[in-house]
Amino acid sequence: MEIVMGNVDLYWEIPYVSENAKLLYARAIASPENAWVPYYNFKALPIHEDWGLDSWWNNLYKVHPFRAGIVKLDPNVYYDWHIDTDRGVGVNLLLNPCKSYCLFNKDFKRGKSLDQGNVTGSFVELQYKPNTYYLVNTQVAHTVYNFDTTRYLLTVDFEEYKDKLTYNQLLKESLEARWWEK
Repeated sequence: MEIVMGNVDLYWEIPYVSENAKLLYARAIASPENAWVPYYNFKALPIHEDWGLDSWWNNLYKVHPFRAGIVKLDPNVYYDWHIDTDRGVGVNLLLNPCKSYCLFNKDFKRGKSLDQGNVTGSFVELQYKPNTYYLVNTQVAHTVYNFDTTRYLLTVDFEEYKDKLTYNQLLKESLEARWWEK
């Protein structure tokens, strides 16, 4: 599979097609409400070891331990512009087709008033492909706008915080180790 670099400073498409996205989506929609826990203003469903993550995740976990979960965003809800407080990097897989936008803004500035922050600005969209993993730079301002249906996204929280594991570091390691091929 070809490695595409595109907007590599913001996100990188991992050249691997998920074999288990549909299974994870089925588990998410079948899970009772009390299985979901609060996670940074989302509702999250922790992933259990026996849930069948794609095989390459074991290779990544050996080098950089993590917790995985499915986050859901209800219809007609957005998650405001932000930079992650703890995570330097994420790995994401959109589990269901939905009208939603994940946007990045390299020049975002939040101010106390509109004249001190961004009112307008340029952005780059991460257009999720079905069954495709992405390495995401969570230290660049980003937002999600979700529209007509609940959005389910598999994501990881590495045990190493942003000062120990950066996006650029994991991108370099990924290109060298090619965990998805083993």
